[in-house]
Amino acid sequence: MHNSGVLTLFCDRYGLSEEFREVYLTRYSPSISLIDEIVSQRHGNPACAYYISYLALNELFSAIRDELRTIILFKNGLPISRWRDGRNFPDIPEECMEVIYARIQGTFDLLFENEAIIPLSDEPEENGDNFSEIFAWLIFSNKGIETQDAILLTTAILVRAEYFVTKDDKLRREVRDTLKQRYNVELIQPGYALSKLKSMRKRGSFYTKHLPCR
Repeated sequence: MHNSGVLTLFCDRYGLSEEFREVYLTRYSPSISLIDEIVSQRHGNPACAYYISYLALNELFSAIRDELRTIILFKNGLPISRWRDGRNFPDIPEECMEVIYARIQGTFDLLFENEAIIPLSDEPEENGDNFSEIFAWLIFSNKGIETQDAILLTTAILVRAEYFVTKDDKLRREVRDTLKQRYNVELIQPGYALSKLKSMRKRGSFYTKHLPCR
């Protein structure tokens, strides 16, 4: 999945070194390997069913925008202490936006092919009251949880996911124990999810913020 071309685009356009590329790939290696393992299962009998939220998908564009901003600020020589000031945010070149969008959409198409991963709406339907009840409990009972995370977790709970895979260590520390006790959803890191997935020989379910599964 690291061949979507977005990282290569960044490196080529802004003259970033191969070392920079390798640092990124190493940092996200467990997540990339987990996705590759899930996609590879579509040709056989998947050990699990996998879901991803549309909210998580669209958050990806925000994350890529923020990464691109920091690259431009770095190349422009702006001190790191001023990167968080919105007045210094650079414009993203339009042609760059178009290429990124096309490449990300192509990757989404690959993920959804043959229902390797199934996208989920975050909008409550017939279980709308239940959605609000779970969402409200998450917000009021967990002081550090963000609205987006509460939506993602509520969606996972409603599809009866057994696991929620995320790199967000702060979120895991905040809600891991209470979520396991109340809804039997376990928050795990991508590396652990990959190890567990490879060893599974019976159906289970995953749900991840960046790669949900059920």
